Order: sequence, then C-alpha cells, then structure tokens
Amino acid sequence: MPWPVVGHERAVDLLRRSLASGRTTQAYLIVGPPGVGKATLAMLLAKAVNCEGEDRPCGRCPHCLRVERGVHPDVLVIRRGMSFDEDEEGAGTRVGIGAIRQLIRDASLLPMAGRYRVFIILDAETMTVEAANALLKTLEEPPPHVLLILVAADDSVLPETVRSRCLRLELRPVGTARVAALLQERGLGPELARLVAALGRGRVGRSLTLAQDGEWLRWRQEFLDRQAGLLASGDAAGALRWAQELAEAFGRDRDLVFEALDILAEWWRDVLLVKVGVPELITNRDREAEIRRAADRLDIGQVTEAIRLLRRARRLLEQNAHPRLTLDNLVLGLPTLR
Repeated sequence: MPWPVVGHERAVDLLRRSLASGRTTQAYLIVGPPGVGKATLAMLLAKAVNCEGEDRPCGRCPHCLRVERGVHPDVLVIRRGMSFDEDEEGAGTRVGIGAIRQLIRDASLLPMAGRYRVFIILDAETMTVEAANALLKTLEEPPPHVLLILVAADDSVLPETVRSRCLRLELRPVGTARVAALLQERGLGPELARLVAALGRGRVGRSLTLAQDGEWLRWRQEFLDRQAGLLASGDAAGALRWAQELAEAFGRDRDLVFEALDILAEWWRDVLLVKVGVPELITNRDREAEIRRAADRLDIGQVTEAIRLLRRARRLLEQNAHPRLTLDNLVLGLPTLR
C-alpha cells in the first residue's frame, strides 16, 4: 500500500528502496519543523521493519496494528520529560539519561515479537549532554536487531558525534494548495481548508491537527480579537492585564504561550506583507480587513519593530527570563493605532 504521507516523496522512496533491498540503515535522523510529519514517518518505518505483509507497511497485520495502538512490545517511543529512573532530576523538558539507559538495556535484548526492536526518540535535540554521550555507544555499534530513529526539529544543537552516525532525512513543508486539497478531501469546506492550510504553513500534521481542533481555532480567534481591541484603543492598563494573564499561563503551559507569540508574529508579518505590496501571501486570510487597516495606519518601521519585539520576547522566555517583565515590555512596546 502507498505510505499515507503527503509530500516527502523523496524520503519515503529512499525508505521503501532500503526495505526492498534488505539494507535498512540502523540509525535515522528525521529533521523538520514541528508538525511537518516527522513522527508519522518514524512510526511508519517502525511498522514497516516488523510488518508481515508483502507491501510494507501493510497497515493490517498484527505488528502494524500494535504499533498504531502504541502497544507493540518491540517499539519504544521516548519523549522529553520521560524518566525511568526515580533518582533522576531535571528531566522535565529534556530527554534525560534515565530514558537513554532504559533504551540501552532494552537494546541488549532480542525482539519479543517482531524482527526489530525499534527506538524512536522524539525531540532528540533536547537530549542532555549526558544522555547524548550515553547513546553514542549504541549508535556506533547497534545490535543487528536494533533500529534507532531520532526525530528533531533542529538537529544543529545535537552533537556532531550523534548526527554523523545517523542517516539524515529532512522533511520540508508542503505547498499550501496541496494541503488545502487534502483537507477538503477530509471534509473541510474550501474557505476553511485554505485558512487551516495557511495557518499550518505547509506542515501537513499541524494542519490536520488544527482541522480537528475547533477549540484551538476559537482560542486563536479570541486571542487575535483581544489584540485587535488593544491595538485600536491603545489601552496600556488593558495591555498590562493581558501580559499578566500570559505570564500566569506561561507558568502552566509554556508551549501555549510560545504558540500565542507565534500567532502574533504571524499577524504582524501579514501586516508587513501588505505594506510591501504582496497581500496574496498573507496567512491570516480571515482577518485581512483588520490587517489592511493596520498596514494603512502604521509605517513600516513600526511594523518591523513589532516583529523584532515578538522574536526577542520569545527568545528571552526560551532562555528562562522573568515571564512577567518580558511580557510587560513586549505589550508596552507594541504600536497602537491611536
């Protein structure tokens, strides 16, 4: 059966030819932006190497079905924050040494049901130095029954010693028209499909997630409505209340606030695109009228400064700067229409 992957034909073709020849590499590094389909491809490969069908992965045999349900005894998916060591501290946002030690222990055992033991390390770029160093021995001399798949949004932060021992597969965003067509096949109306494809920026997995998440779409709408009100009113006190809410949210869910900043940056990027005369490239098509109003009222320097401030705030928060101070400075620095 065709691999259920939209785009990424080059990577899929390489994997299929490797499987057909029986010369599958034992360590892969799948790289690409969040939501582009990296984890999907990794799971398909995990199915394929243990599949009992003729055209692997068949998607129907017991091995494929167990991998799909996340219950295959020979497939271990490691995510950041997982710990198999009660004494390990600080693994919350990283792939720590405890998880890699468990991988090494499991890799020494023969498969329980299939041909390969498959280890998928998601967010591999978050491995601690200690974890990456511990993994090296297995990468250098993997047992014949072991397949390692590292998945990373940015592999530049991985040690060269890790990168050089993997076959690198880079997945890039797909054209938004192609993603929109896929979404329409899944039942979305043309207008919503185009919007969701644009919001996903060619990342198929991200677009599919958004299409199924009406709550996220409502949250985005309310978030941008809040910004539009503050932009029009110039209400500094209201802006500071907004910053406080974001700072409190950051304590509960960092990723949600990073996503909120990305939404704002995308909106301001759209204003810049209108300013420079290419409105057909904007992402937030459902808010085009408001974006055009901002482009008419603000000069290009104000728009580029807003984008700079948003990027700076995101970077500072990633570096564990004080959330409230960072977000206060951000909202007070953004231009208004008053």
